[in-house]
Amino acid sequence: MLIDLFTDKTGIALGRALDGLARRQKVIANNIANAETPGFHRSEVNFESDLSAALATRPTAAAKKKLHELKPTVQMDMQSPERPDGNNVNIDKEMADLTKTGLSYRAATTLLELKGSILRYVINGR
Repeated sequence: MLIDLFTDKTGIALGRALDGLARRQKVIANNIANAETPGFHRSEVNFESDLSAALATRPTAAAKKKLHELKPTVQMDMQSPERPDGNNVNIDKEMADLTKTGLSYRAATTLLELKGSILRYVINGR
């Protein structure tokens, strides 16, 4: 029972979200670093739909199992328009995505900190 305080569905989901967002930041940084590399195609990290599906799973034990197995996937973007040199990185889009990802990471971190504060309050009584 006590272990469930630290490995509940919400905590696991926030951890997986942080993993996915960290992976996305690395991929975006790689896209930015290769913005001028001829023939380079940008990549994207997708995990939100899998995270939502895992959270919607019933019962809770099955949801936890799916959350533990969740891995963010990196996919090459072959749909975005290419420049004449074959590169499809749009630096403005990458910078906007990097900012959005950073804000999402910070929000998830804040939620985990708040969860920890609540647990600390319950345990210590203050």
